[in-house]
Amino acid sequence: MNVAILGLGRFGTQLARELAALGVDVLGVDRDGGRVNEVVETILLAAEGNVEEVEFLESLSLHNYDSVVVAIGSDVATSVLVTLTLKQRLRLTHVVAKASTGEHTRALELAGADVLVNPERESAERLAHTLGSSDITDYMSLGGAQGIARVRAPYSATGHAIGELDIAGRYNVFLLARLRDTSVTFNPDVEETVQQGDFWIVAGRDDHLRDLQQ
Repeated sequence: MNVAILGLGRFGTQLARELAALGVDVLGVDRDGGRVNEVVETILLAAEGNVEEVEFLESLSLHNYDSVVVAIGSDVATSVLVTLTLKQRLRLTHVVAKASTGEHTRALELAGADVLVNPERESAERLAHTLGSSDITDYMSLGGAQGIARVRAPYSATGHAIGELDIAGRYNVFLLARLRDTSVTFNPDVEETVQQGDFWIVAGRDDHLRDLQQ
């Protein structure tokens, strides 16, 4: 898999580093040479240039990439212009664009972006759903007040077999996977014993997720 990232601000740079750590071939592009130099030793390719110039975009051979990410969130006009160029002029098949406001999101939709991300809004939503519980370390909303969370296994469950716990009845959540150190087990066996330090991936109502340690 290979990905091109246009814009190496905080979001673009972090995305580039995370993808590189996963073994993805990354091209990072920015007009600021300092930003380019920050990632040049981390990713496969880095280029300095103005992504508003069509000739420069064409020189990057972006058709060879599985996805192109427009990580320009602060300059709305440039973000929309670049997205429009990628979709309408270069005819790229998968463009992901970072939005900063509702109006920005709608403009990017009209420009043809295939996927839209709003890191600030998503972080705020995640915090709103998990605020009040230090045991929830990650969360994805399923709509309304329901979601999937990565939570520390309840202290009361330590030493017990999963089958003994009646997780759905006792905790009102559904166990999807167990994380232990670097291993992940989906739909863990009922005979497996819960160990201290285990994490669970569970689905349920937000209040039940927050109350899992009660």
